[in-house]
Amino acid sequence: MFSFIFVEIFHVSNNTLPSRHGDDAVYFNSAFNISKFKISSSQIEEYRVENHKNAIKPPLYSFFIAQFINPDKNINLECVYKKTIPTNCLEFVQEAKKINLYIHYFHVLLIYIIILIITKNNFLSFLGGFLLLSSTYFLKTTNLFLTENFSSLLVLVHSFGFYMMFSTKKNRSAYLVISSLTLGLLILTKAIFLYWFYFLLVFFAVYILKRKLFNVLKINSNHFFYYLNEKKIIYFFLLTLIIITPWQLRNFIDKGEFKISLQGGNVIAERVEYLKTKTEDIKYGILFYTPFKSIKNRYKDELKKTSFMFDENSLNSHYINSDNFEKGYVLSELKWNEKNKPDKIFEKSLEIIKKNPIKHLYLTFMFYVRGIFLETQNNEYPIYLQAISSAVHWSSILLTPIIFFHKLLVVDKKILLIMPSTFIIVAYSFFTDFEPRYGSIISSTYILIIMIYLNNIFKNYSTNEK
Repeated sequence: MFSFIFVEIFHVSNNTLPSRHGDDAVYFNSAFNISKFKISSSQIEEYRVENHKNAIKPPLYSFFIAQFINPDKNINLECVYKKTIPTNCLEFVQEAKKINLYIHYFHVLLIYIIILIITKNNFLSFLGGFLLLSSTYFLKTTNLFLTENFSSLLVLVHSFGFYMMFSTKKNRSAYLVISSLTLGLLILTKAIFLYWFYFLLVFFAVYILKRKLFNVLKINSNHFFYYLNEKKIIYFFLLTLIIITPWQLRNFIDKGEFKISLQGGNVIAERVEYLKTKTEDIKYGILFYTPFKSIKNRYKDELKKTSFMFDENSLNSHYINSDNFEKGYVLSELKWNEKNKPDKIFEKSLEIIKKNPIKHLYLTFMFYVRGIFLETQNNEYPIYLQAISSAVHWSSILLTPIIFFHKLLVVDKKILLIMPSTFIIVAYSFFTDFEPRYGSIISSTYILIIMIYLNNIFKNYSTNEK
């Protein structure tokens, strides 16, 4: 039975090809072109690669994949996009997909080591590693070229480093470097982490002011965490900037935009599109995004009238209309020479949000609900693994903010471990349409936190027994 479970976990599909459309095709296409032409471009036609350099998506995941693939002269992207993919191209793609599986295995190894460092408990380390290893969502995405598995690994290491640099006197500089560098890598993987960078600027500014105030009042604050001096805080931000600035300079030279990604305006414009929804219909959006069929059946007539707005496959959905120059809520209000400018789109989006703050908050709750229910169902894996994966994801989005506020109230330094994950949930709920897969990037950090909770319970039980 035990060996059967691992055979199922290590199973890799040979059916799924890279995304053939939309922005997610950028990752594989860019990796291919980086490897073959040394140019980050998502173009399929080789003669267009040089003139259409990619700046839509952050580059790191594509760059990483490119280091492990080596397309020969007989393989090009056009063959991948044919209706019937030639054998040599199919074999190349299947081989490239293994890189995602190795990322997953390394991710599992890391969570085992980190749990062991914090808890000193082999059983809990193994359990945490098994929960991540058996995730049917992460196993499914090893067959795709998406950033979630890669960024989840980085979130885990960043959160661990961020927590440890305040929590121990030993190797604090090393933990600072780990946290700072992984923050830079996260920004180059998912641009939303640039907002986490800005949040940390505010956090450390308040931290320094509070420390100085406590010194003046002769109040000792070391009961919460060890003091990090201003010099080390400057190093923290400088290291992150050293990582991200070259890519920003590249985009400034090529595109005239000193940015990580040119997608930010489109993402928030897509979110703003949902402000078209009538306030009384938002509750049906919440129902649409839940998996509970019995509840949906009670409101099937109402859902039939409104679901087209929330169903991304519908031709008249908010998702589809957001990119339409004439129908889009944001784009339709811009001049023609502004419709392709990310800054103008972003500014107009914020302007519309400011006019509808209450409805925006209501939608934030709707998208938070959407983020809870990750699709883990995949017929290639046993039902019990799907159930475990769903339970981990659903509880992570539900419980992470609760655990954060609990740690805040009891003044527990482990709040620093969970703070990045809480920020991710809030940012995706507030600024995006929170596709459930976005929330999967906190899964391994959440597993780490649960293992710490279990370890504390075991310790308290042992103490009481004595």
